[in-house]
Amino acid sequence: MTEQEIRAEAAKEPGGDHTWPLVFLVPALLLLRFLGEHAWAYWTAAAVGGSGVICAVFAIAGAVRDLVRGRRPGKAAFALLVLAGGSFALVARLLES
Repeated sequence: MTEQEIRAEAAKEPGGDHTWPLVFLVPALLLLRFLGEHAWAYWTAAAVGGSGVICAVFAIAGAVRDLVRGRRPGKAAFALLVLAGGSFALVARLLES
């Protein structure tokens, strides 16, 4: 197989769903938004959100890989934007509290 045939086959394969770390990021952001003045909520959000940010790093790497290979580029770009924005918002909210 030539390089172009390999890339064409890779482009036909479905990309993965890279937005699963939002399961951790959204509850952490909601805790900080509505109950952030309580110490228990801050530390719970930091623990849950920290694991979400770590998971988001791996999901972002997978989305970048899908973008490079041409697998569902719209879906991969959306996942990149949402995960990077959510991670940034969580870290910014944790630092301001």
